[in-house]
Amino acid sequence: MSAGARRIAVLTTGRQDWGILRSTCAAIAASPGLELVLLVGGMHLSDRHGRTIAIIRADGFVPAAELAWLDGSSDEDPPAAIQAGRAIELVAGALRGQSIDALVLAGDRLETAAAALAATLERVAIVHLHGGEVTAGAFDDQLRNAITKLAHLHLASHPEYARRIVAMGEDPATVHVVGAPGLDAVFRGDLPDRAALERDLGRPLPPPVVLVTVHPATLDPDPAAVVYPVIAAMSAVPATYIVTLPNPDPGGTAIRRAWLGLDLDAPGAPLVLEALGERRYWGLMRTADAMLGNSSSGLVEAPAVDLPAVNVGDRQAGRRREANVVDVVAEPEAIAAALRRVLEPAFRDAVATAHPSAADGRAGERIAGIIAAWSPPSPPRKTPSGEPA
Repeated sequence: MSAGARRIAVLTTGRQDWGILRSTCAAIAASPGLELVLLVGGMHLSDRHGRTIAIIRADGFVPAAELAWLDGSSDEDPPAAIQAGRAIELVAGALRGQSIDALVLAGDRLETAAAALAATLERVAIVHLHGGEVTAGAFDDQLRNAITKLAHLHLASHPEYARRIVAMGEDPATVHVVGAPGLDAVFRGDLPDRAALERDLGRPLPPPVVLVTVHPATLDPDPAAVVYPVIAAMSAVPATYIVTLPNPDPGGTAIRRAWLGLDLDAPGAPLVLEALGERRYWGLMRTADAMLGNSSSGLVEAPAVDLPAVNVGDRQAGRRREANVVDVVAEPEAIAAALRRVLEPAFRDAVATAHPSAADGRAGERIAGIIAAWSPPSPPRKTPSGEPA
């Protein structure tokens, strides 16, 4: 590490953002002008959510701080406001004790917004990835926009999102299009094939293979309601289903109980897992025949491997869609019909023909390069659009 290197903290709070942040962390760590300070918290430290800090360590990273704001001894996650309050306190303490020049945050989750507030109160500049996007069916949308207004450097995944950030009043000089860093994993050379996945998961994976993730739609009257028509549709369409359990947002516990309440030992029952880890997840995306649920992964990551996705409900309303996505209302018959459609070979062929060319495996490098060339404001004042610095 070179003398005088800027100390750049990166916060990861669970499987949902480590896949996004891994290549960026590697690029920051490799930059001679930067020092990586990895803050690991939330779901990563929770047995209930798979204790995925082990995946971070297996990837060769050493956390600088472990921030446990989820109570691992409870059968239920704390209310969202309690999680956020604990995250503010713990992230602020970590920033206060580490002499941090900037904090990198990805996305829109409640603990990410809490961390942005903690950084603001601790006078630490914020770098925000994946701003400007839209998910109108969840309160993540408001949280993402709040983080944008607190952030000082904006690294957007698409020109459309960059334009939206500028329209929100952010200085165009602070907005850069870098692509989606989570897609860098497509170019990993260690992704498992079907045989390796079958050995690792302990069961055969006969096609069609369908990856399923249902998260709470936090602005719905019943955030967990979407899981029941998904389960009903799965029973009507024979396939090898691999389910990852939801995040700890309001409604997450009910979704978890719905999956775990199934007879998971019955013939044809889905394989239900806390987390797959980036390698297995991307290996499965390359092996699978479709995705099902309401995760952003079907809209952001799946197009990179031409994987059809059935997107259920309006949780992702407003987000860009590629040709791989079929939107459907949360009704069993409609979901089953859409799933049958995307499993047709002709649909997969059409998706491959329309393959987007957004991924090149270097988004993490671009992010690190922009941060290395940037001078974080100290104190971290923001310059409104159109006004001189």
